[in-house]
Amino acid sequence: MVHVFILNPEYVQKGFAEQLRQKLARIPDLTYYVFLTGAAGDETRLASTIEDIFQEDQLRIYSCGGIYSARKVLAGINDISKVELAIIPTEPIHFLEAFGKQQDFADIESMINGSVTRVDYIRTNHGVAINSVTFGLESYAYRGHDNLIGLSVMGRGLIWVLASLYALILTPNYMYSVDIEKNPCRYRAMEVSIYNVPITSSHTVFSDDWSVNDGLVKFILVSRFGAIGRFIYAIRASRHKIAFSEDNPKNMMCDVSNVKVRHENGVPIWGCLDGSLINAVDWNIDVVKHGLKLVIPARYEHEEQ
Repeated sequence: MVHVFILNPEYVQKGFAEQLRQKLARIPDLTYYVFLTGAAGDETRLASTIEDIFQEDQLRIYSCGGIYSARKVLAGINDISKVELAIIPTEPIHFLEAFGKQQDFADIESMINGSVTRVDYIRTNHGVAINSVTFGLESYAYRGHDNLIGLSVMGRGLIWVLASLYALILTPNYMYSVDIEKNPCRYRAMEVSIYNVPITSSHTVFSDDWSVNDGLVKFILVSRFGAIGRFIYAIRASRHKIAFSEDNPKNMMCDVSNVKVRHENGVPIWGCLDGSLINAVDWNIDVVKHGLKLVIPARYEHEEQ
């Protein structure tokens, strides 16, 4: 087996690459390569090149960074069913909590000796996602972050606070045309989301009832009108738990395998795929059941369904 590590310097601490190489050098009979990305999006091009070079080998690619980097790596793989993907988190990736503690995924030796479990991933007509495709509030937060990136000297935490305020104030309540399992519907919403594991990047939990290998994802719709309603929603989100009740017209959550989303007037809308922003008119989203070979730390076993 060939082990290839892809590092995004934006998401790893200084000296991480050298420490990684030292750890790998101490492991006997290990065939490995370590690559650092340059410009944004290099993970995709690099993963595609690596797949071509090692097409005759059993290949395990390690994405070192955040969920954004892991999604970029996945986007570069032509045949996802053949390549094993290991995620080494250097910042919180709450998707991994479906399998165990995040810090265990950061244990290099445990990941090298880890086993593979087949999990679902999300496929759209504009690219793939590991955990989420969102429209509305979260996509506006990422747009705000990109607009404020010049203030990075003030710290990433402050940028995200300002970006969240930007999204809370400016996210419009669009009228969405949504086809759920080919059933057309209309919703006015602040946020439309599709989650594999329904935990947001800010660790807000929408549900404890989910599976990563049943061929279904959570479709979530949140409607909030006026400053007071959005402020209440922000308070609840800050507590990391938002409950959905069947008789609440402002919230909706259901399991789906296929959904289509578009603005009712046919104008482009921003979609956020695991942190990657794409502006498009029509969004076709489905689930690839058991399509991803995800590496789990050696100390864990995940039951496939």
